[in-house]
Formats: sequence, structure tokens, C-alpha cells
Amino acid sequence: MRLPASVAIPVLATVVAASAAVALAGPQEAGSKAATTILTGQWEYNTRVGPIPIDSDLHCLTQKDVENFNRGICLKRYTCDYDTRVVRDGKIALQGTWTDKKGRVAPVKAKGSYTPESFTIAVNGKTVNGLPMAATLNAKRVSATCPTS
Repeated sequence: MRLPASVAIPVLATVVAASAAVALAGPQEAGSKAATTILTGQWEYNTRVGPIPIDSDLHCLTQKDVENFNRGICLKRYTCDYDTRVVRDGKIALQGTWTDKKGRVAPVKAKGSYTPESFTIAVNGKTVNGLPMAATLNAKRVSATCPTS
């Protein structure tokens, strides 16, 4: 099954960027004690839109990325507001909105789970253009160290 470019490109861009941003954020509550979530190292991310695999890539997660894991998904080009933001005890639950620089709002809901060496998150919502979006990101730690560049 092939998605039309008008649907596939915005969804792919959103999901791939979201998958890269899953571990890039800040603490859940100001002053909260940092909880152990995921470990640093080389991670493999696999992204699907519905049953269709759309991306597989490697990411080097640093200690800063790990410390920030519990903020949730947010892309640099959006402001993310979550009414529900839970990242603890192996569970991830997010519900809120992403607002782009033009003020367009996209509702987002994400649910998943994590261990120190893996996580899965299912994202549902709409793009800022109103297109339905459903994607799944599966990630696993493949090495405790990252390759040197």
C-alpha cells in the first residue's frame, strides 16, 4: 500500500522528527527527583505509520538526552503543551497540543512503555494541516557507547 505524497510527506516528516525528539526534553516537574528511565548509548529507532515501516535510523543518546527523556515528545519547531504528561514506572502517557510558529494547533496523544534499554510509543492525532496521524516508534539500545565520528 502506498500513501499519496500529499499525505505521506507531512506525516513522515512529523513522525521522523518526533522519533528523533522523543528523548530530547526536560524534567516532568520542577524540582522533581530525576528517575531512571533509559540509558545512554547508541539506539536504533524504527518508525511505522500504520503497518508501513517508514524509517529506521541510529541515534546517539547522551546523558543530557536521558535526563530530559521524561518531558515527552516535542519538536523544535513547535510549542508543546500537555494536559497529561506521565513518564514513570515504565509507562509513557501524553495528551495535549503542538502549536507551530504560525499558531496552528495539532492535538496529540501518545502512549507507550519503556525499559532502560528499549521504548515503544504510539502517537495519534492530527497534523497542523488537519490530516490524521498515527505512528509507532520502537527503539532499542544497541550499544552502551556511540561510535566516534
